[in-house]
Amino acid sequence: MRKQIEKIIATAFIIVLTITAFNFKSFAYSEIPDYFDFEQCCVSMDAGSTRVLWITANYNYDAYVGEHTSNKTYIECSEKSGTQQVVLHIGPDEQTKNVMFYFYVDDDKVSDKGLFDGIEVYVQNIDTSYAQKADMAAPLKWYANNNSEFNAYDYYMNYPDLQNAFGTNGDALFTHFYQTGKAEHRVANKLL
Repeated sequence: MRKQIEKIIATAFIIVLTITAFNFKSFAYSEIPDYFDFEQCCVSMDAGSTRVLWITANYNYDAYVGEHTSNKTYIECSEKSGTQQVVLHIGPDEQTKNVMFYFYVDDDKVSDKGLFDGIEVYVQNIDTSYAQKADMAAPLKWYANNNSEFNAYDYYMNYPDLQNAFGTNGDALFTHFYQTGKAEHRVANKLL
């Protein structure tokens, strides 16, 4: 009888342990676990990509992007306490190999405002030609016929086939967009 009770208790314990193990989200690491916990603290991302990660912040915080070269490298987050998703963006023209996303505690309940932790991104597949093309096409930002629907710089940077066909000739890009590009649903008023 005693052995049967021990078996029942052991089986119940294993079932409870198994159920609880699958119901908790496990986070990776934090230097200051009383303040932050991250799903991952080191990730690899391609230039021009986006990544969604879970974090737990026990206090309100400020988020900053460390050294980077692209204005399209940024973070989307609530900066409020709680378990939440953050979205990391690495710009297509990013040239920095390691980009840090910093999370600083910014809550009236915590006196030490110097507490921070971070997520390090290893940027892969950096396209060095993108920065060269962007520099070469910079004058298209001020093309005389730019309007709310058409921006010569954006149109040029979005489509390698147009770069090869027309180069940085703003008039040719403008004509192409209104003659065929618009009908092809090409985007000419923002960078893709």
